[in-house]
Amino acid sequence: NCVPVRICSRPRLHLAAYPEGLLMDGAVHSHEHADVDAEGLVGKGLRKGSVSLVAAVAIGLAATAPAYSLTGALGWGAAASGYQLPIIFIISVIPMFFVALAYKHMTEVAPDSGTVFTWGSMAIGPYTGWIGGWGLFLSSTLAGVGAAEVTVNAVVGVAGLEDPPMILRAAIGSAFILLTTWLVARGAEESSRTTLLLTIVQYGGLILFAAIMVIAVLGGHAAPTAEPFSWEWFNPLAIDGYDAMMGGFLVALFIFWGFDASLAMSEESGGNPKQAGRTGVISMMIILVTYVVFAVAALAYAGIDETDPLSLTHPDNIDDVFGSMATAAVGPWGGVVAALIIAVSAFSATMSTVMPTARNLLAMASYKALPKRFASVDEATAAPKVATWAMGLLTLAIYLGLSLTSSSIVADSVYSVGISICVYYIVASLSSVVYFHRTAFASVRTAFGQVILPAIAVVVLGYVLVVEAGNMMDPEYGSGSSVLGVGTVFIVGVLGMALAIPLMLAWRIKAPAFFKGRTLPKQRAHWVRDSAGPSGGATA
Repeated sequence: NCVPVRICSRPRLHLAAYPEGLLMDGAVHSHEHADVDAEGLVGKGLRKGSVSLVAAVAIGLAATAPAYSLTGALGWGAAASGYQLPIIFIISVIPMFFVALAYKHMTEVAPDSGTVFTWGSMAIGPYTGWIGGWGLFLSSTLAGVGAAEVTVNAVVGVAGLEDPPMILRAAIGSAFILLTTWLVARGAEESSRTTLLLTIVQYGGLILFAAIMVIAVLGGHAAPTAEPFSWEWFNPLAIDGYDAMMGGFLVALFIFWGFDASLAMSEESGGNPKQAGRTGVISMMIILVTYVVFAVAALAYAGIDETDPLSLTHPDNIDDVFGSMATAAVGPWGGVVAALIIAVSAFSATMSTVMPTARNLLAMASYKALPKRFASVDEATAAPKVATWAMGLLTLAIYLGLSLTSSSIVADSVYSVGISICVYYIVASLSSVVYFHRTAFASVRTAFGQVILPAIAVVVLGYVLVVEAGNMMDPEYGSGSSVLGVGTVFIVGVLGMALAIPLMLAWRIKAPAFFKGRTLPKQRAHWVRDSAGPSGGATA
């Protein structure tokens, strides 16, 4: 039996992770001065240093796909929230930032490619970790489906094709999915360099277009119905009720999602775990500034009067505000350039979601939560090729299935992904709360960063999860398409997430080692004495 150790010298104490059952009662610690080591994590054959910290941030930025996220979400966000959209973006990012803090602290103690799966398993339990891993996998797959259709729309628009046959659209989307999967399978180093280049191109286009809109506003060429810029747009008290707030928040949940992609590369990132943990927070801050600046410029230039042909909320613009405003501001070539930037955004986003999700499958298989085949890593490229192609082919299958049943693949994939995003972000945040709950309250800073703020994120996202699931019960939600009277969004979003349970139980029967805690035991943060203490005391 272990006995409590009286702590005498705080700077001489280190934070360690022990399997549940080996922890001592009554111990406290402060993570600020901790030398962190999480035991029980296994190497997977990934190549350390193959992804620079700058490239890791770029992966987080690319995964949010700002160009195609804005073009698909800005109009609907403005329709729900009006001119208060900038402050709603800022408010909406707060719980997402709390999630980013949980990711940061968990990456510091457990820099593992499995991220939410690994953390949920070691902090809460194997079943929670497995469901979190499935949520990450499902959301990334659905995002790839939506990005493929966005790319198809961009290619069709640039080529000037009107109402092309379904087989041509399916061929373009299939080629896009197979190409991105092939590039990711070539290894993290090459994939991250490509993503960095595409991110620079994408952000360059967004900055240029925002500047063009600002110049047009200053020159008096904005839409006649657009209101001039006002600081009132940043006044939270001016938000027009609960519906406006929730409508904007649900849009923001989708467009801010993806910052965590960089943290799944922590085993391959240069620098130490603490530096790798910061990449998600940095990505989140850059994304917020981008969205707020672009939203302000778009509102001032186009306005929200749905009767105005230039307005963000006009029926012809609401699904593609980027393309419509680019055409109005620059001319026909502006629309072509906008379509190309959106295609680049979708392409880089797909690469940036396939990379971390394939590594999630790799981690699950490494801890025997999936078949061993998924744990293989190519010796030449140090890439999980089997996991990468498995995800790519499943994305292709879902895309082809929705091509036959959905009247709007983009709408159905965007609306259905909310459930799985909420699930795995809740698991990640709750993992931080549970992992650090014995130790974080030694200081205000760690109490808030590791437990209190992530716990708030759990509550907020839990509420959003219930609201979103309720919305999906309506067959008209999303594109309004259905199968046997059941809405496509509900089938893909809710039933797709529920599929985790029978799959998990089936694997539990076949290979119970992971579920019995043998491959990834529960752990908690805990103070231990330094073996070389002031008087050479023994370790605890």
